[in-house]
Amino acid sequence: MKLLLYEWSSYLQYDLKEICQEKNIQWESFDWKFSNKNEDEAFERWFQQNVDANRFDALLSINYWPMLSKAAKAKNMKYIAWCYDNPLNVVRPEETLGNANNYVFFFDRIQAEHYIQKGFDTVYYLPLGVNASRLRGLQISEKDRKKYASDVALVGSLYESRMQDLRALMDDHTRGYLDAAMTAQQNLYGCYLFDELVTEQLVEDINQYIGKMHPDSTFRLLREALTFAMASEVTRKDRLVLLTLFGRRFDTRLYSFQSSEILQEVKCFPPIDYVTEMPKVFACTGINLNPSLRCIQSGIPLRALDVMGAGGFLLSNYQPELAEQFADGQELAIYESVEDALEKAAFYLEHEELRLQIAQTGREKVLKEYSLQDRLEQILETAALG
Repeated sequence: MKLLLYEWSSYLQYDLKEICQEKNIQWESFDWKFSNKNEDEAFERWFQQNVDANRFDALLSINYWPMLSKAAKAKNMKYIAWCYDNPLNVVRPEETLGNANNYVFFFDRIQAEHYIQKGFDTVYYLPLGVNASRLRGLQISEKDRKKYASDVALVGSLYESRMQDLRALMDDHTRGYLDAAMTAQQNLYGCYLFDELVTEQLVEDINQYIGKMHPDSTFRLLREALTFAMASEVTRKDRLVLLTLFGRRFDTRLYSFQSSEILQEVKCFPPIDYVTEMPKVFACTGINLNPSLRCIQSGIPLRALDVMGAGGFLLSNYQPELAEQFADGQELAIYESVEDALEKAAFYLEHEELRLQIAQTGREKVLKEYSLQDRLEQILETAALG
């Protein structure tokens, strides 16, 4: 078997290549910076002229790229999209998602069911996983422990959002409505409100107001862009509140390319390498936080599996699939409010033996049941390549 891999700066890129090598799957890769994910004539010409479809069993990418689907379809070539982002971060995905050559795998069950119920038989539900071979070989030295040890850590983005800029384009009533929606979402885990509260008619009303107030502007707001901006804004507040309160009580670190002047009592570090450093941070940290991006409606985020797979103790907000698949208090800890998160962190930091046992049990389950090796087998079998 031979795969053509689209290469970009995704977290799973290294592991995908390593697992292909482990399974004796041949591959070649290419990269391309799309001018537009939906329309790129230069890419279509390049793909048509340079890719011999007869040499490959399928084109595979991390996340869904409409132009890859189009180009592969023109070559009568199977296209596999293995998604670890939610939502897809693509404008108008429905235009190409149903291409008959597609096999698109979502880790969020609600997102997958949304498209399946719309009649897309090219969409499949498949939880994420970790490179079990890589993490089984993880070695932590005393030097690593001294470098990375802390009570609490968050590895991830603070999620800057466009919400403040978008609010400036709206009337007072709409601003108030959306602010209330975000406040309601802030206090609620396990239920995503924005799909119901942000209607197409609301977005159309916003666009009409923008057109009235700025007649020379060509800007047009899309519903997907608005809900993502709202989810990012809520997530940003989630993380800043958590970090601020944790920083006051515990030795707390943030590893991110972003920071905030609010986080005066949090030790801020630059981003760390996903493959070489991140597992060590997870393994050496007492409590690893997982405040999920709020538009992940039900799925288990990659960070949660990465933490547990590395042997770290995971303290996560409630996510339906996480609560279904892992036992709270036995394989991880789940919080349902900021106050609950602080109480559970304090408890588990005081009870080290129990915390280490939970981390070990979680690690064993993830490496056994959530390996990317098994996930790739499932993908290839679904695409009739196994």
